[in-house]
Amino acid sequence: MRKFLLTTTLALPMTFGVAFAQDTAPAADPAMEPSETAPMTDMGAAPAADPMATTDPVAEETDADEAAAAASAAEKVEVQQAANEWRVDWITGTNVTSPTGDDIGAINDVIVDGDTGEMKAVIIGVGGFLGIGEKQIALPWTDLTVNSDAQEISADLTQEEAEAAPEYVFRDQEAMAGDTMSDPAMGTAPAADPMATGTAPAVDPMATEPAADPMATEPMEAETMDTDADTMETTPAPAN
Repeated sequence: MRKFLLTTTLALPMTFGVAFAQDTAPAADPAMEPSETAPMTDMGAAPAADPMATTDPVAEETDADEAAAAASAAEKVEVQQAANEWRVDWITGTNVTSPTGDDIGAINDVIVDGDTGEMKAVIIGVGGFLGIGEKQIALPWTDLTVNSDAQEISADLTQEEAEAAPEYVFRDQEAMAGDTMSDPAMGTAPAADPMATGTAPAVDPMATEPAADPMATEPMEAETMDTDADTMETTPAPAN
């Protein structure tokens, strides 16, 4: 009996403490509780596709055409100059020297083989002063020695030989088929001037002769001005 009372005495304070703790616990904030109706957002999910962002089939086709054209062009053109290749403007304007180092003249033009595309000769201006009165001679390309990446060109030709060499004869460029205007040999009559006609100029209806001045009368003849002397005499009045 004593043991039972002791157990009861110890249990009552513990029960009272638990009940007091439940009564004094703060009420849960409904704003902090997750809503049962709000969907849970997965932060790792991919963003939803934009329904307005649609692919343009025309743009895709254009890009494909440009890519195909670029790939085709890359097979038909040269893309880089090789170390053993020279530009034409490196050659034109360069002075050609003789074996003794004398200047023969500057290269003005290049002659190219129309069948093989190879360079046949260079045109050098010899003599003259500042390009006036100089003579054009041609040197075979195979007889030239090109050094320092086309910055120095020499020939097996002395300055005296260059001055005595015959002048190179150029030909006229052939006219295109059907192009009669560019052929200087075609002597065409000048076009007739549509304003120059063989008929007399038309009379301008607005250009009339000036009207006669009504105040300008012809002078009276002298005969009409001369009156008869007899008619000018007056009859004397009768005497009273």
